Amino acid sequence: MRSSCFKEKTVTISFRISETAFKALQEDAKRHNVSINTLANQLFVTYAEYDRYLSKFHMIKLSASTFKRVLNAASEDEISEAGQQAGTSVPVSFILAQKGDFTFENAIEYLRTMGTHANLFDFTESIAGGANTITLTHDLGVRGSVFLANYVESMVKPLGKEFKVVKYPDAVSIKF
Repeated sequence: MRSSCFKEKTVTISFRISETAFKALQEDAKRHNVSINTLANQLFVTYAEYDRYLSKFHMIKLSASTFKRVLNAASEDEISEAGQQAGTSVPVSFILAQKGDFTFENAIEYLRTMGTHANLFDFTESIAGGANTITLTHDLGVRGSVFLANYVESMVKPLGKEFKVVKYPDAVSIKF
C-alpha cells in the first residue's frame, strides 16, 4: 500500500457491515498486525484507486499462476504482440478515466497502482546518476518479462520520453 494514502486528510464515518465481513476484517487485521481501521482504509483506497475501474474496462482478477500458464501456452511472438496491444489501449483508457490526462507522470503512477493493487508485479523506483529506474519484479517467468516489457514500451512510447527497457527472467527494468 502506498504510504501517501495515510498522509491524506481523513474523514470520520460510521456505517454498518455484515457480521461475516467484520469477522473477516478482524482476522486479517490480526494476521497483518494492523488495526481494523487501517485494514479498512487500505481496502477503501484499493477500491478508489483500482477496483472501481475494473468493470469500466472489463478487467478481471486472475491468479498469477493462471496467467503464467496462459503465457506458457503461447509463443514468444504472440506474447510480444499481446503485450504491445494491451499496452497501447488498456493503460491509456485507465489513466484517462482516473486522471483525465495521459502524461508521463500519470503513466508511472499507473504502473505504481498496478503494482500495489493488481498484484501483477512489485513496483520499485530508484534515482541514481540522474536516471530514474523503475523495476517491475514478478513471478511470471521469462515470458512474463516479455509481456511486461512490450506492455510498458507500448504504453510509454507515445509520450515521447527517452527510455530503455531491459528484460530479466523475473523482472523488467525501465530506465528514463
